[in-house]
Amino acid sequence: WIVNSSGGVPLPIVGAGKNTCRWRYTFLGFIAVLLLAFPAGGVCAQARVVEEHQFSDPEGRLLAFYSAAMSFTPAGIAPDAARFSLALEVSYVPYLNGAQRRPSIDKPESTNLAPFFPRPRASVRLGSWSLEGSWIPPMKVFDVKANLVSAAIIAPGIRAGAVHIDPRVWGTIGSVKGSMTCSASEMVGHGTDLELYYNTICHGRESDDWFEPRTIGGEVVVSEDVGTSFRPYAMFGARYDKTRFDIGVLNVDGSRDSDHPILQLDSFRPHAAVGLAWRASRNVAGGGELFYAPGSVLTMRISGRWIVRQ
Repeated sequence: WIVNSSGGVPLPIVGAGKNTCRWRYTFLGFIAVLLLAFPAGGVCAQARVVEEHQFSDPEGRLLAFYSAAMSFTPAGIAPDAARFSLALEVSYVPYLNGAQRRPSIDKPESTNLAPFFPRPRASVRLGSWSLEGSWIPPMKVFDVKANLVSAAIIAPGIRAGAVHIDPRVWGTIGSVKGSMTCSASEMVGHGTDLELYYNTICHGRESDDWFEPRTIGGEVVVSEDVGTSFRPYAMFGARYDKTRFDIGVLNVDGSRDSDHPILQLDSFRPHAAVGLAWRASRNVAGGGELFYAPGSVLTMRISGRWIVRQ
């Protein structure tokens, strides 16, 4: 019998009972099975569906929340005299309730995996230009493993006395991995429906989900020197998101379940911030920022900076 790939009635191999022709029909049957199992293109696995979402969609808003929380904003400003500095930024990631984590489905996603987002930074000044970069290596912090690269360029701006007006562009790319769709700690022992979902849809395994921010942003930073130690600033800008979320439900054999789609956000959104940079000593500076992305997140960031070279 050859099983029809379209789900139809199995097809008998005519003449299979005759000894003189058995080898011939067995060979033809084997070829037919190969043709049915390997469609055009030579790929046996079902292609993953990519769902495009806008910010107005529930899925889009959830993706935009975490993408905005990872925006590579100043989080403090290095002193003009600092030619090279190292910094550590820590951002608060607000807690989402069950309704906010439920994108068009009855089950809330397990996305409250890290209450804080640490990010090392380095900056260098080249004449009137400044470059800033960051890399979060693939280390597990809380319940996620992030591997993120960010970079920013601050172009020469306008000076009007103690007031600075500087254009800034930045980008972030990478991945954050964790069990967001299927989490045993969030589902097992938390109700019959969640346990049934975990044992059937999740195949009794924790998922291997990939959140992949792909964001580019630009802003104008207006700051003013107050004395020799303080520099308050305001920032206005926008960002373009092409962020993806790979729903990593795993089959019993460990392969990714192709029945679950890849979600993709396509969005252009504004953001703003107010902050303060201060210089504690010749080699130590700090910063703080209140960042707001309308419809997505309001959060606070702080940073400590070590000025390596004047």
